[in-house]
Amino acid sequence: MKRIYKRAEEPCYLKRYREKYPLETWDRFHRDDRRAYAQIKEALLEDQHYLCAYCEIDIKFADEDVDGPNVIDDFRVEHFFPKSLTEDGKHNYHLDWWNMLGVCHGGSQALVVNPQERYSRLKSDRSCDVPKSDKPIADKILNPLKLPKRKRIYRYRETSGFMLVDEETCPEDLLEKAKNTIHELNLNAPRLMRLRKAVIDKLDEWVMNEQANGRELDEIMREMAEMYLCPYENKSLPFFSVMRWYLGSYAESIIKNNNIL
Repeated sequence: MKRIYKRAEEPCYLKRYREKYPLETWDRFHRDDRRAYAQIKEALLEDQHYLCAYCEIDIKFADEDVDGPNVIDDFRVEHFFPKSLTEDGKHNYHLDWWNMLGVCHGGSQALVVNPQERYSRLKSDRSCDVPKSDKPIADKILNPLKLPKRKRIYRYRETSGFMLVDEETCPEDLLEKAKNTIHELNLNAPRLMRLRKAVIDKLDEWVMNEQANGRELDEIMREMAEMYLCPYENKSLPFFSVMRWYLGSYAESIIKNNNIL
């Protein structure tokens, strides 16, 4: 999970709809105003550099000509605070721009693009908003919009892709929430561990190949940090936090110098 800087101005179509129907539900909004939903989707993806707000897998879009007419995007809108907290005449969490995040389907959707990597029949392999569901746990887990600036929260086991709280770099007051986040969002689902391990293996392979060509490790790591962590055309590579951890101080230097987080 990486920090998200959400744009200050909410999408105008959402604002207009909420002003007209202040107590309306998300489901009704989604059905009623497809133009507004499309604008929300575009804004969320741009703000998140096209990564899932929770697991950091890249958001994949279905191409009907390539994938077939029944394949869907690996994307949906998640409400961080449960919509069920909405009460008549009070705050409407359904239509609150600051309560919306863009996430993947968490392994739950068989029709998603690249199902061989992104779908699992096993409920134990589901992640992100799937296990979170409508449970009232927002105060117990980390909110990607409120992570501390430039503080690394997590580390990973190189041999498995297993995710742990980095107690050396995570602020002490966030340790419990950071642990709860892994558990409640099932961020160590086997599917995610496998994908993270593939990223680590790719980084290892790059380092070994470059060293075999006679390059110094310091030069290699600096180059990798700039190449892998800086967004290209506003898109970040998947599993940003894994690469950040792997590249250590080189990553932190690039992040600071380029104002990435």
